[in-house]
Amino acid sequence: MITQEVITRPVIPYKKLSPNSVDEFLEIFEDVLDLDLESGMELDFMIDSKMGNNKISPTLVLAKSSDAEEIANICREVYDGTYPYKEIEDKRKVRKMIENPEHHFILFKMGNYVAGCFRCALDFEHKKGYTGGFMVRKEYQKSLDVTKAIIGSYAWMWSTYKKEILIWYCENRTAHAASQYITSVCGINTVAFFPNKDVFYDQVESDVLGVVYQESALNKYRERKTPKLIRNALDSFLHCDNLYGLGGFNLVSPELTLDYEKVSKLHSTFRKDVITDKYGYKYYQFFLSGTNSYFTFLHTPNIQNIEKTKYHVDCLEELYIYLEEFLKCMKENSIRYSEVFVSAYCEEHQQLFYEFGFRARGYLPCWSYSKIENSFEDYVVFNYFEGEIPQAELLPVGQGLLDILNLQINV
Repeated sequence: MITQEVITRPVIPYKKLSPNSVDEFLEIFEDVLDLDLESGMELDFMIDSKMGNNKISPTLVLAKSSDAEEIANICREVYDGTYPYKEIEDKRKVRKMIENPEHHFILFKMGNYVAGCFRCALDFEHKKGYTGGFMVRKEYQKSLDVTKAIIGSYAWMWSTYKKEILIWYCENRTAHAASQYITSVCGINTVAFFPNKDVFYDQVESDVLGVVYQESALNKYRERKTPKLIRNALDSFLHCDNLYGLGGFNLVSPELTLDYEKVSKLHSTFRKDVITDKYGYKYYQFFLSGTNSYFTFLHTPNIQNIEKTKYHVDCLEELYIYLEEFLKCMKENSIRYSEVFVSAYCEEHQQLFYEFGFRARGYLPCWSYSKIENSFEDYVVFNYFEGEIPQAELLPVGQGLLDILNLQINV
């Protein structure tokens, strides 16, 4: 007698996707998936929609040191050797990342073949996680179910580190909306726009910044102080307020008063260090001798951008000097894009960046965690760019941000 075994898989209603938080996402998927990447995670669920259920679901596996060369090869193949962040093409660097507990690569496997990968970087000190490096080999880009692959990857990341990491973020391309869409399905919202920041396939491209929170980050650990915002930062705040119900704010118009005699004296103490690594990255540090202040940033010459800017100053005059030198550096290096995140509670710093030509194009609730205060502070994204913004494909939430910022593209 022949019997037929009926295998049933959980079906996730489409309306349950795009959750409001990490907590809601995990409520949907933690019990659906066996979150064992060591043995391999099978994506044994279906989505009740037309999102690609006829596509092939890979098995997700946590990368080991021996997989470093495979990951580097995928990067070279997918981007035809043009990927601007060359450390991911270096198997030795990738191996070191895999062996570091603050980094994980997840492989998308079809049998024994690695069809793609995804990664995360964990900042335990600040309770923040970055996700990126999503790559699928060309022969699988139309057949692999990338939505389920990312859902499974996030389920493992967010469940494994739910006690340590309270905010997750990513930067998505805008030449197409695919990565924006996949991350939005998992609850990630676009909150900032980075015009002309990147170069992919030798073409200048804008990025968008997306975030998702554990509910406790916004409800329990967010700083109780009321944000103080200059007029230029208001629209970015209102976009996020519509997403997260941030509450009140104070709109301020600070009049900056500088002691130029103090500026002159401080100028004589200015120093800078520049370190260039094997991949061409330039790490800048500005400092003023005899003070505790600093201004640091990362310059990537091959894509003419500046990011990862951090600073500490004890007075406005110190920041003024740093910004003068910052703009000088931008001009000397023909910088097309630069960015800095400024405290939402320091209106004078916002105003000074504005007067130096930077503009607010994003708002980040709970961006910076203080272990001493056991709380997160909000930040405003200020950036500067040159050149015409290329065509960009955006989801409605991203287009809504550009509309409120009155940025005209795709016209």
